Amino acid sequence: MTVPATSDILVLKLGGSVLGALPPAWWDDVARLARRRPLVCVHGWSRPLAELRERAGRETCFVISQNGHRSRLTDDSVLADIAAVSAHLRAQIVARLAARSVRAHGLVAAHDGLLEAAVRPQRWWVGSELKAMDNKVGPIVAVARERMLALLAAHAAIVVTPLARSPEHPLVNVDGDRAAASIARALGARDLVFATDVDGFLRDGSTIRRLGVAHVAAAVAESSGGMRKKLLAAADAVDGGVRCAAIGSAPVAELLAGRVGTQVVTT
Repeated sequence: MTVPATSDILVLKLGGSVLGALPPAWWDDVARLARRRPLVCVHGWSRPLAELRERAGRETCFVISQNGHRSRLTDDSVLADIAAVSAHLRAQIVARLAARSVRAHGLVAAHDGLLEAAVRPQRWWVGSELKAMDNKVGPIVAVARERMLALLAAHAAIVVTPLARSPEHPLVNVDGDRAAASIARALGARDLVFATDVDGFLRDGSTIRRLGVAHVAAAVAESSGGMRKKLLAAADAVDGGVRCAAIGSAPVAELLAGRVGTQVVTT
């Protein structure tokens, strides 16, 4: 078993809103990259989870922390739905890579001990009231680097469901973009790509192709929602040694070449 060169690793975050819409040519491009360099694919679940809960008649509740951060209220019911949706998404990604001769292995980060999170006691705004709530969500505090490298030595690609664990909880909901950035930092990955449903960071209707980390704070102030989170995660990864963190809706090779999307780089 040969441990992969960390400088070659590519971490790919697949947004839950785009998974069902990616064309065959997009997957062909990812497979070509995965045959040349180790691939860690971290997937989201936002849209499939919302659709599942709507079909089941279960309401999705979002709350704001005492520090102002928006979060999906995650109880055992939500975690069970995330696990069910993710099992399907994970298998789908593995199958699409396998059909293109890429040996891929799917796993849940919590079950394999890859991600540890901290669930800190805090209060959450529900409407106009600040309440103490059992919300199983928190930031990543550790990545099992050697275990992940061993998995990459045995497989051309690993497909990771970013559910973490904590000392108190076997499953913790974490932000997928931050999870991808944490994994990229821990592995010393060369590149990180966020595959999303928009071209990249827009300013006055035009895509900004390149952002130095020093300019990300200003870009975040101009952004909202998912793009804000991706820019912050991209900057975190680059600050941690990742060469390039690209954001966009095009084939991954095009994003890495800087011809489309937005690249966050050191300078």
